[in-house]
Amino acid sequence: MRSLIKIFSILTKEQKKYCIGLTIAMLIGGTIEAVGIGAILPLIYIMGEPNWLDQNKNVGKLLEAIGITTHSHFVVLCALCLIIIYIVKNIYLGWQSRMQINFVMKGQTLFAGELFKTYLSRPYIFHVNHNTAILTRNVSSGATTAFAGVLIPALQLVTEVVAVFIIWVMLVIVDAFTAIVVAGFLAIILWLLIKAFRKKIVEQGIIQNKYAGEMGRWINQGLGSIKETKVLEKEAYFAHEYIKGYTRFGEANRKFSLLNQMPRLLIETIVVTALLLLIIIKICQGYNPMDIVPLLGVLALVAFRLMPSANRIISITNTIKFQIAFFDYMYDELCEIRNRLESGKADLLLAEPSEKIPFSKELLVDHLVFKYPEGQHEVLQDVSFTVPKGSFVGVVGPSGAGKTTFVDILLGLLTPTAGKITVDGVDIQTNIRGWQANLSYVPQSIYLIDGTIKDNVALGVAPEDFDEELLIRALKMAELYDFVEELPKGIETMVGERGVKLSGGQRQRIGIARALYYKPEVLVLDEATSALDNETEKSITDTILKLKGQITIIAIAHRVSTLEACDFKVKFEAGKATILSK
Repeated sequence: MRSLIKIFSILTKEQKKYCIGLTIAMLIGGTIEAVGIGAILPLIYIMGEPNWLDQNKNVGKLLEAIGITTHSHFVVLCALCLIIIYIVKNIYLGWQSRMQINFVMKGQTLFAGELFKTYLSRPYIFHVNHNTAILTRNVSSGATTAFAGVLIPALQLVTEVVAVFIIWVMLVIVDAFTAIVVAGFLAIILWLLIKAFRKKIVEQGIIQNKYAGEMGRWINQGLGSIKETKVLEKEAYFAHEYIKGYTRFGEANRKFSLLNQMPRLLIETIVVTALLLLIIIKICQGYNPMDIVPLLGVLALVAFRLMPSANRIISITNTIKFQIAFFDYMYDELCEIRNRLESGKADLLLAEPSEKIPFSKELLVDHLVFKYPEGQHEVLQDVSFTVPKGSFVGVVGPSGAGKTTFVDILLGLLTPTAGKITVDGVDIQTNIRGWQANLSYVPQSIYLIDGTIKDNVALGVAPEDFDEELLIRALKMAELYDFVEELPKGIETMVGERGVKLSGGQRQRIGIARALYYKPEVLVLDEATSALDNETEKSITDTILKLKGQITIIAIAHRVSTLEACDFKVKFEAGKATILSK
C-alpha cells in the first residue's frame, strides 16, 4: 500500500484519473470473475438436489411459465446461463486488459521520457559525479519497474483480495462455519508465508539493483575503449568482471524465483492435506461418505479458485518487495527533480533556445573564482582578463592549472564560486541559454554518432529544420567539402560508430564543421588538435586561422605552434592567470 500511494503521488493529473478508472475497472473485473466462479456453486448444488424445484415452489411456477418443467431442463437452463456469464466475463476482462496495457505503456513512455529530460537538464557537475551506466540503467529500467513492477502488481493485488472476499461471502451463504474456518486458515497461511520470505526477497532485490548497474558499467568500459582493450589484451579481464557481476545479478534473480515458487508448493500441499483431513474427520464422526460429497465439492471448487488467488497474492507481494529498492531509488530521483521544478530552482531546464545575448564589443572575465563542491582548494583564483570581439586568444598552461575549468565556466557548464563573466556588460549567468546560443565547442575527442556525415554535422537538428546551405557552408569552412563530394553517397555517407570509418583528421574536421554549422559568435577549441599528427594538426590549424577575424576564437593548446597566430595568450598556472603577449 505504501508503494501504491508513493507512485500515485508522482502521476500526472490525467494519469491519476486514468488510474482511478482502471482501479474501478479491475475491481469490477475481480467481482465478475468471482461471480463467475461462484455461479458454479449453485449449479453443483442444484445438480445434487433432484427435488430442488419441489422444495422451491415459487421458483418452480416461474420456470413453468417459460416451459421449464423438469429438473433436467432446469439444469440445462442454469448451464446455458453460466455460459453466457463466462462469455460476458471474458469479454469484459479482455477490455480491462487492453485498458491496463495502454496505461502501463503510456505511463512507462512518459516516465522514461521525463527522466531522460531530467538527466539532460541537470548541471554539468551532476554528470561529472555520476556514472553514465547507472543513468542509462535508470532511464531504460526505471519506468518499467515503477509501472510494470510496482503499480500494476499493486492494483492486481487489490483485485485479487476483492475476488477472494466475494468468493468467501458466497461460501458463507453455503456454510458459514466452514467459511470462517477457511478465512482464518487462509489468512494465517498468507501472513506466515509473506512474513517468512519478505526479508530474503528484499535483500535479493537490493543485490539485483546493485549489480544491474555494475554490468552496464563493465559493458561501457570494455566496448567503449575497444582499441585499448584489444591492444592491452584485456578482453578476458572485462569479460571476467562482467560475468562476475552478471553471476551475482543472475543469482539474485534465481533466489527470488525460487523464493517466489515455494509458497505455491506449500499452499497446494497444505490445502490438499486439509481437504483430505476434513474427509477423514467427517467419516470418523460417523458421516456417510455420500452425505459429505456436496460440501466436499463446494470446498474443492473454492479451493480450486482460492489457491491461484492466494498464490497470486503472495507472488505479487513478493514481486513488489523484490522491486521496492530500485523503485524507492527512482521515486526519490523523480521527487527531487519535481520539487526543483515546482520551486522554480531547476538548473538549465529543457527549453527552446533563448535569444542570443548581444555580443558586439568584448567578453570580460572579472575576478573569477571557482572551487568544486567537495574540493579543498580553489581551482581558479581571481582570474581577470578581457577578450575583444573577433580576437583569437590562446589559453596555455600545464595540466591541472585550471584551463579546462575556466572553459567549462565560459561554456556555461559550471557556475563560478565568485566573480563573473560578462558580455557587453551582461553577466552570462543571468541568461545561460542566451549566452550558449552564441557558442560552439570543439573538444579534443569528437563524439560522432553512428549516422551519416549530415547527421553528425547537423547534430540534433530535426529533418524539417535542416538547412543544406548551412551544411555546405560549414563543410567548406572546415575544408571538408571536397572530400565529401568525392564520396559515392556524399553527405549521406555513414561514418560508423564513433566515426571508425574516418581518419582522425576527418573526424576533427567534422567536429569543426558541426561547430560552424550553427554560425557561432564565439568558437571554443579545447585541445582540438592535440591528438593529431604534426601534418594533420598544421592543416587543421590553418583551417582555424582562416576563421580569424570572422568570429572570436578561444583555443586551449599545449603545442606552441597551434597558437602562433593568436592575438594574445592567457597562461594558467596553479589557478591563476597571466596575460602573455604574442
